[in-house]
Order: sequence, then C-alpha cells, then structure tokens
Amino acid sequence: MGSAAAIDTPLVPMEQQALEALDSTLALAELPDNLLPRAAALIPQLIALVRQTSLPTPAIAERVGRDAVLSAELMRLASSSYYRAQGKVESLEQAITLVGLQGLQTVIARVLLKPIYAASAGPLSARIAPRMWEYSEALARHISLLAVPAGQPAFDAYLLGLLHGTGWTVAMCVLDRRALTIAQPPSTALVQAMGERAHGLFGLAAQHWEITPGFTAITRDARRHAISTSSHPVMPALRVAQQRSLGEIAPP
Repeated sequence: MGSAAAIDTPLVPMEQQALEALDSTLALAELPDNLLPRAAALIPQLIALVRQTSLPTPAIAERVGRDAVLSAELMRLASSSYYRAQGKVESLEQAITLVGLQGLQTVIARVLLKPIYAASAGPLSARIAPRMWEYSEALARHISLLAVPAGQPAFDAYLLGLLHGTGWTVAMCVLDRRALTIAQPPSTALVQAMGERAHGLFGLAAQHWEITPGFTAITRDARRHAISTSSHPVMPALRVAQQRSLGEIAPP
C-alpha cells in the first residue's frame, strides 16, 4: 500500500509472479465473490440507505433508528464541536437536520462499509487489514475536500476514498489464495505496479456498485484506465489524496 519501506531494485521473479496473478484476475469479466465476500451484503445495504435519504426526515430517522451503531455515529457527529454552537442534540430527527444530506450520507457510508476491510484468511490479508480502514478513512476525508474545487460532488469522492482500498484487499486475497508472498522490503517497481493493478481491481470489484451515478462513472473509468492516464476530473484529486493519506498512515 505504501512505499516507505520499499527498496529501489528491479522486480525479482517472486514479484513478477505476484503481478502475473493479479493480471489474470484483472482479465476476468467479473470479480469472484470470494475475493471480497462482505461486499455482496454490504453494498446493497448502502445503496438502499443512500436512496432513502431523499425521504422526509421522520422517515429517515425511523430507518436509521433501527441500527444502533448508525444511530450512535449520527448522534456523535451532530454533537461534535463542529455543530456544538447549535445546542444540545436530543433526537435523530434533530441530528439529521443538523448534519444535512451530505453529513448523513457520509455517516451511513462509513458505518456500513467498515466491515468490508476485515481481514480474510491468509498472511498478506492479515498484514494489510489493520491499516486499510484507517487509510481509507483518511483518503475519503482528503479527496472529498479536494474534489469540490475540481467541480466534483463531495459524496461521490468520499465513496471513492472509502472504497478504493478494496483493490488492495482483493490483491492481497488473490496472492494469499495462490500461496504467493512478497519479500520484505519489496522493490519500488513492485509497489508502483501493484498500485496500478489495485486501482484496476477496485474498478473490477466496483463495476456494479451503482451507489450514485457519479460514483458509477468513476468505477467504470477505473475499470478502463490507470489513474495516470485517466481523464476523469476526480483522478488528480485521488493522486494528491493518496499521498496525503500515506503521509499520515504508517504502512503495515
């Protein structure tokens, strides 16, 4: 995920084997469910809840109230220092009104998507999982701020930040399932090449995650283009957000 521990050497045969395994997965038309098993349950829940955010506030509060974790996180946000001047928050309806549509949607996404990064069986997945959610939250925070000046919807960018790391999760799962490993420290060539492939694996995994129209356009672009060659206007923000996030999060 990061390059802090990488060494400036060419690819070794073990690393080339790893890239070939990822390329064979990228060549598939669909991502096998077992490479990102929690997505099959979590993404439909997210889509359903995001679509319900257009309902009247009492109806949204009733739906959010069924989930204790979601309710608690929403109340925590509404009671944070950012909103403190508005006074004490005493109900979900008040919290929803206070944080607004974007605040509500980001809370929903953050609560529902966190389990998607839980470690799968395998040494590489276990090594990367503890940091992936922390990195993804940082990436979502940075890119949502950077996207607005670029004319991109903040929530679409936030979703990209939270979910882009699924490409790395899939990559580690592929290598674990093939009993491949990566020598430590890896070469800088491998880190760069895996980053490119992780972006494509995100696009492969997310190609049917039609959470919002804007996010769907981003995932389709990721399926077809590398970050460096993409013309999608959110990609420059993604590159900057990645560097800022990696600067905050220690590599696994």
